[in-house]
Formats: sequence, structure tokens, C-alpha cells
Amino acid sequence: MLFEGTDNFPSSKELATYVEGVGGRSGAFTDKEFVLFYVKIPKDYMNIGIHYLSEILFRSKLEDDVIKKEKNIVIEELKRKLDNPEVEIWDQWFEWLWGKNQSLGKSTLGDIESIKNITREKLKEYLATYYVPPNMVLAIVGNVSVEEVKKAVDKYFKNIKGKEVSKPLKLKFLPKSFPLKIIQKDLKQNQMIVGFVTGVSLLHQDRFPMQILSDVLSRGVNSRLFHRLVYELGVAYSAYTGNYFLSDTGLFYIYCGASSKNIKKVIKEIFQQINLLKTTKITDRELYKTKIKTKADVVFSFESPDNLASFYAAQELLEKRILSMKDLLHEIDTVTAEDIQRAARKYFILSNLSFIIRGSFKQSGKILETLIKNNIS
Repeated sequence: MLFEGTDNFPSSKELATYVEGVGGRSGAFTDKEFVLFYVKIPKDYMNIGIHYLSEILFRSKLEDDVIKKEKNIVIEELKRKLDNPEVEIWDQWFEWLWGKNQSLGKSTLGDIESIKNITREKLKEYLATYYVPPNMVLAIVGNVSVEEVKKAVDKYFKNIKGKEVSKPLKLKFLPKSFPLKIIQKDLKQNQMIVGFVTGVSLLHQDRFPMQILSDVLSRGVNSRLFHRLVYELGVAYSAYTGNYFLSDTGLFYIYCGASSKNIKKVIKEIFQQINLLKTTKITDRELYKTKIKTKADVVFSFESPDNLASFYAAQELLEKRILSMKDLLHEIDTVTAEDIQRAARKYFILSNLSFIIRGSFKQSGKILETLIKNNIS
């Protein structure tokens, strides 16, 4: 709705022309803990970019007929998500893991009922509560004068009033009687997430060991889990791992897509790789090679001003600190083989597990439960 017109630019076309007319572009996306609005614009038109952001954030018209139209668009987006099993499984995993009453258990996109219930009054109240400077971080990256930036920000942001909103209630993870959820769907391929609630947040001491651990398993074609499942055994179409480092908790996940006949083989191999990390320290050579790949990702990300702006904004907003590229590379270098083994032993345990499978397969839940119990300590 914020791109649909403002007091000074009444239509979406006029608003877009204001930025695009000088070669700029804009957009937005929603993460688990923040919403990011961005403008990329030639440096000579920096003031236009900052003015544009202030327009959409503080002066959007929010007209009823446009809200009605936008609801239909978002509902179509929701339907597209529901039709995509590789996307839908993530919402189902988070909902099962945290429950609908906790923030992380709710879909970012919402559902049809919540979308239909949106009104102009609700949007205005939401904006007035959250979209105010005390809740914002404005990151500007480029060849610009700091003094000119300060003047422009003061001009367009300084007089907007509002209070900082308190943080949401701390999340509570309640272990399941058995951490396996099966969702039967008539699909040709099964999607699965083997997840662990680690509690490793953005500021946690194990953040970088867990990052390296993830990269050992699935960073690149020659990584342990990816190469084993896809190239050696040929039992999976895709396989990757990762971490959600959030402000007050953390999750580690292994995602895999496989046919029904290969489910048991995939599960066994996943837990064998997990147990190997727990029982045997990785070699100095593998650690060195993995760190090179991890550090390359950091260096490459710092080459893009778009990435830098969103990276710095998220850091300041959620961590209240700024880690430079040098800081990040140093943190990666300090991770040891002992750190990785210790983290694997600490977090990859049955009580932290949350395993979800979505698809059409013949194995019963009891068979899979036994298989999991027999392969994780």
C-alpha cells in the first residue's frame, strides 16, 4: 500500500516516476524480524531518494478502493505460495515448531482471513505505532557527503513523532512428545526439514561455529551432505543447510527434496552426517577450505551497495552494533575444529529436534520415528 500514492504524489504512477525518472528504483521485503524499504538511485539525486522514503513511510494516502484492490493481489500471492510445496513447508514448519500464538509461528504473509480483515483504520494505526523514527534505522551507502545526508534526513525525518515500541514476548520452545510431523499431500516429490532449535542468536558465542558447521555440510557441490545425497547416492534432487540467527533465538535446518522410495535412505544419511560431526573432529584441511568459501561469501556480499545497506541496517536494528568485513572475517578465522564438534554435540540432540515431512509416501509415522530414534542420540 505504501507504493500506491502519497499526499504529494497521489497516484502510484506519479510516485514511481519521481524515483524512476532520475534512474532510480525502489522496493521492499519482509523478514522474520523487520521490514525493509529501499531506494537505489544515482548519487546526484540522493535527496530525492530520502524524500521518496519519507513520502511512502509517513504520507501514504491508503485509499479504501486501492486497499480493496491490493487485498486481492496479496490473496493471489498467498495462493501462489500454497501451490508451491518448497515454499509452503517453511510456514508449516514454523507454525508446528512455535505454535500460532507466538510470533514466529505465524506466516509473514498471513492468511485469507487476516488479509480480508485489513482496513484503512488498522493500517493507519499500525503505521502510527511502528513506522516512526525511534523504530527505524536508515542506512545510506554510496559516494555521498555525510553532511548532506544529515541535512536531508533532518529535513524529511526529524519532525516525525513517535515512541519506540517494546520488543515482543520472548519465544518459548516446547519440545514435542516426539518431534516428527507428517503432512500428507498428493505430490511427486517429498519436502523435508530436519530442524534443531539451537537458541543461537545473533549475539551468541556459537553463531560463527554454527555458520561454519552449516557450510561444512552444504556450502558448494563438494560439501559433505550435498555431495553425498545428490552426487554419490543420487537420492535427492536438492539438499542444503542453514541457520536462522534471530535477536533472541536461533534455528539450524537441513532441507531436502526426495522421492518417496528414497525417504529412508535420505533420513539415514542426514543423521549419519550429523553424528559424524559429533564423534569426529573435522580435519584442518577441510576446516581451512570451508573457511575460504565462507569468507568468500562475505567478501562478495560487501561488493554490492544494496547488500551493504541492508546488512548494516539489520545489524544496527537487531544487534545494536556494526561488524565490519574485517570483523566478520576475523570471527570466521577464530573458529576451531573443537568449536564445531562441541556445537554439534550440544545442539544436535533429540530434545532440540523438529522434523517435518510434506508429501505422499507409504512409510508410517511409527517406522520413521523408529528410524530417527535409532540414528540420533
